[in-house]
Amino acid sequence: MNWITYPVTVCKQIRMNMSKILYKTLGIFWLAALVVLKGQALTATGTGYGLTKDAATEQAKRDAVEQGLGAYMTSTTTVTATSIEDNIYSKAQGFVKSFKVTKESQGPDGNWEVTIEAEVTDMIDQVMADEAALQTLLNSMNRPRIIFMVREENLIDNTPTDFAETKLLSMFYEKGFDVVDRQMVQALKGGADYTQALAGNVSAAAKIASQLGAEVIVIGTAKISVADKLYNMHPGQADLNAKIIRADTGEILAVVPQARGKYPHISKSTAGITAVNKAADVLGKAIISQLVIKWSTQQSNFTKVYIVLKGVDFMSYMTFESFLKAQTVSGIRNAYAKGLNDGVAEYEVEFEGKSQALAMGLAQTSPDGLNFRVTGLTGNRITAEVVQ
Repeated sequence: MNWITYPVTVCKQIRMNMSKILYKTLGIFWLAALVVLKGQALTATGTGYGLTKDAATEQAKRDAVEQGLGAYMTSTTTVTATSIEDNIYSKAQGFVKSFKVTKESQGPDGNWEVTIEAEVTDMIDQVMADEAALQTLLNSMNRPRIIFMVREENLIDNTPTDFAETKLLSMFYEKGFDVVDRQMVQALKGGADYTQALAGNVSAAAKIASQLGAEVIVIGTAKISVADKLYNMHPGQADLNAKIIRADTGEILAVVPQARGKYPHISKSTAGITAVNKAADVLGKAIISQLVIKWSTQQSNFTKVYIVLKGVDFMSYMTFESFLKAQTVSGIRNAYAKGLNDGVAEYEVEFEGKSQALAMGLAQTSPDGLNFRVTGLTGNRITAEVVQ
């Protein structure tokens, strides 16, 4: 480079660098505008591939979310925007509100290709307010059944009551969730598992959930009381808390440490009942909000699936882990060996799709020198055993 061309070259380089900075800046502002604008939905096309039509559709949904929320990224800007991409999908909470299949085909190898046109939103509030969108989410999660076990302490009448649980059941039922009838739960009353579950024992609650065919458990406590009389009114107060757990994996889906309700009335009972209903309403909304965030994030990213493999020694334990990490089964993002105990191995897999698709992929392939078969399947758990 000579002294004549040097200034021109430098100017060109400066312009190129400024252009890149401008594109990135505009992209970030575009994202900010997208996240801030409530009530806004985008239409995006997504294409997915899978061993089944359902698996291909789920992948197409994720593709539509990426296309919709990542629309501002061009081939020029995305090469240096990996960290920005990661931030988008973790913060934007992309979700398919509704979709229709525009093209589908099955190849000679049996794999499916599905193209959809989807309405994509980045706002959880839209899903909470839109009944159809919430049903789309529940369908994508295989409509998990929910069981409520709330231990209620009524300090007003000192008698067993179930106002909070009844209110929660009503709220979730009206929202379209599949809830287990309270009478079915009450039929188990008096058993050791029932008593321990009410006391907060997750393992005991999981047993009850399994008996009743539920995948999600809400375990909580409620306390109802009234303060000293003030101006001829009894200030009713209720304090609730809850944790929400997947029965098959023990994964905590949501935690609400406190939900409080207050209501003054001339009648102690009315004050207490109204207060607990108010607290239950706060608790229910918080639970639903956290579940929507959790499940919609899984839909646009990945699901944790737990694999239990029986009949394993140390070498086969390590071989199966390597097999999972090699991502031979399409959709596996990562896999972790969690432990080996008395011939039973446990693994945690980050999978882009439903556990059924992973189970089918596992059933169709196996690592060299290790044969196994899938023996059980629940929402987020697969059981298998080594075949000699």
